[in-house]
Amino acid sequence: MNGRLAIGIDIGHTNLRAGLVDQTGAVRDVIRERTDISGGPEGVLEQIVRSAELLRGKHEVAGIGVGIAGQCDIARGVVRCGPNLFWPDVPLQQWLNEEMKLPVILRNDVVMATVGEWRYGAGRGCHELVMLLVGTGIGGGAVVNGKLLQGATGCGGHFGHISVQMDGPLCGCGRPGCVEAYASGSGLATRAREDPCLSSSMLANTLRLDGMAVAQAALAGDPLALRLRDEAATALSSAVSNVINCFNPQRVILGGAVLNGLTQLFDLTVRGAMEQCLPSHRDHLEMKNIELGDLSGIIGAASWVHYPL
Repeated sequence: MNGRLAIGIDIGHTNLRAGLVDQTGAVRDVIRERTDISGGPEGVLEQIVRSAELLRGKHEVAGIGVGIAGQCDIARGVVRCGPNLFWPDVPLQQWLNEEMKLPVILRNDVVMATVGEWRYGAGRGCHELVMLLVGTGIGGGAVVNGKLLQGATGCGGHFGHISVQMDGPLCGCGRPGCVEAYASGSGLATRAREDPCLSSSMLANTLRLDGMAVAQAALAGDPLALRLRDEAATALSSAVSNVINCFNPQRVILGGAVLNGLTQLFDLTVRGAMEQCLPSHRDHLEMKNIELGDLSGIIGAASWVHYPL
């Protein structure tokens, strides 16, 4: 595509990030704000357009890559109604094409982050990798034989909905026992609210009980928060080991605000997954933290414009 710059948009349930990115993956400018979930699809569309126009300014921009926390039907450019964004099926790609008069690429947010890490971060030079990000929800992506896994409709890699306990807590997707119900920010918050020990926990007086509140309480030594952390680590270890057993990757990349914010969760997950995966799959396996931080999604989305997959 013409134009040395592209815009990458990363829309999570909690945060929206937008960046102006060049062909080397360098971020020239970035905008961060809370996602306008209460405004519905139209409110989020307004945020995207406003952010993109601010970033575009007088620059020549080749297109816009958008990653969003949901299932994306890539043939139709539609965000499907899912467990984190309870929208009706929304033709977001068409809306943005019409508003911005630029080519638009739409994929799941963690798929875009996987592309960013694969090309410019912890996955550089790797032909077999999987990635899981643990934030408000849990998402994933995979590269198999040097090609990004997309699936028949573009919805491949939703590792957050691996069931780790058949009679476990209900996930937002409607199934019981998904790892997202145990270890995501939303899952941790729900489990804390429903726990009989909440009244004796420092979390009882938390104004905003979310995953970060659980992380802060765990850091302060709160017993309930630490137990929730340990249960999250057990669930994540099981899910990650299952993914390793299925894909036999060279590298596993883990990250996200909850995984890195909740004390020792990263180390506990890595240790547990390595213990549980098949011995044959441990050979030459690396487990790494993300390198691009919260910019991986916008870098991956913009790079898709420059270098289509």
